[in-house]
Amino acid sequence: MLGDGLRDALDPKQKKSNEREAFQMQLQQKLEQVLGDVTGTFGVFVKHLQTGETASINGDRLFQLASVFKIPILATLYRDVEAGKLSLSQRIKITREDHVPGSGVLQELDLGVEVTVKDLAMLMIIVSDNLATDQLLKLVGTEQVMAFMRELGLEQTYIHHSCWDLLSLSVGMEPQPYSPEAWERITAWQFDKNSIVFQTDPRNNAATPADMSRLVEMIANKQVVSEAACDGMLDILFRQNFNSRLPYMLPAEAKVAHKTGSLGGVINDVGVVYLPEDKGSFAIAVLSQDNPTTEEGERTIGRLAKAAYDHFVNG
Repeated sequence: MLGDGLRDALDPKQKKSNEREAFQMQLQQKLEQVLGDVTGTFGVFVKHLQTGETASINGDRLFQLASVFKIPILATLYRDVEAGKLSLSQRIKITREDHVPGSGVLQELDLGVEVTVKDLAMLMIIVSDNLATDQLLKLVGTEQVMAFMRELGLEQTYIHHSCWDLLSLSVGMEPQPYSPEAWERITAWQFDKNSIVFQTDPRNNAATPADMSRLVEMIANKQVVSEAACDGMLDILFRQNFNSRLPYMLPAEAKVAHKTGSLGGVINDVGVVYLPEDKGSFAIAVLSQDNPTTEEGERTIGRLAKAAYDHFVNG
């Protein structure tokens, strides 16, 4: 029987396979080390898009997406635009009944303002505008978003709720049409921890880190709808205004196309990080729950992204 060293010397393919496995283990260990002292529960999936090397922690576990569910909406929108069902230049008039609490700027503008579908998509992603999101969800259809994810092979992605419905459920209120009373109850921000929203359940807007990493990987590789559609989606994702998570600990020149999500102790970020010096890029999905503070969740996501970035740059 040949010794390991001699066997590897005689089998270059085996040696290369062993080296790749060791490289992956190093990344896995670095990510696990980051999570060794955190309070929340995290799911992570990282994949280098050129070499295919991956690491996963709870990668196949369901997590509440929070505003990360806006990436599937963006993809479905661009599919419908490509099919001629919608136009990015189409204008939508905003009324008081369209207002949705939480993140965004549209609800601060004068009533009756008309914005384009492209404006809605931009605001949905770069400032996580909930009003813009729900307007787009009405246009593309909630069921159609999940159906499109299935077409893309994402079997563990579930989209059921608008932002308004999600926020209503999170405070223990059944979804209902807009009213001043419903608005006041939501904006008291008294979360019901027993709500379905905070359960790892396919009745939520939920997905696995593996699915979300795969979605942004396909967008980066121009495999969703068309190259032009993917370019449009990436252009928006690159303009993200909330950069205290994946990009936070990376060099200032690092390019990151991503979307954050937050709901109570749920702190998420999913995107693609582009490496310097022709070292390629990597998709990364970090989904989490039970973070005691937003700051702790954000810091953990930043550390995970930095660990992966340094690994691929220096490896």
